[in-house]
Parts: sequence; structure tokens; C-alpha cells
Amino acid sequence: MIDEAFGRGSDDSARFGLELFKQLNLQLLVITPKQKIHVIEPYVSHVGFVSNPEGHQSQLRTLSIDEHLAEKAKRQALQATIRVVNSE
Repeated sequence: MIDEAFGRGSDDSARFGLELFKQLNLQLLVITPKQKIHVIEPYVSHVGFVSNPEGHQSQLRTLSIDEHLAEKAKRQALQATIRVVNSE
């Protein structure tokens, strides 16, 4: 398990580490800030998002990487549509 993975390093150093772990055929549990998820996406099969909206009971949502990428693409398409509408 790697906690707070790659949060402070560069994307390149994170990719280097992930490539090394891949070559060593290691199975990892990677805990990373959401802003670094784009770096680990090519290396993982599942993602889990933990939230605690009310401050007393955490919630975990688990998705396959394919489900995560599909939802991400939908969000990006929606954001692009909103930007176009707002610019008109």
C-alpha cells in the first residue's frame, strides 16, 4: 500500500515509479489525491473514491477503470457543452 502517493512529486516521477512497480509485477493499493488520478489511470484496474460529506460517516464508491473513464468522458463532454452555452 502506498499512501499519499505521488501527491507532491511530478507526474513524470510518479509514472517512473508506477512503471517500476509494473515491471516488478507488484499488486498495489495506491492512495493518492484526486488531482493525481490522471497519472495512475493507465496503471490501475479499479478506482475507489472516498467521501465524507457530513463529516461523520465515510462513503466508498468503487468503479472499474473502464467505468471511471466513461464517467469522466461524460463529465468532460457536459462541461464542454456548458462552456459553449455560456460563451454564446
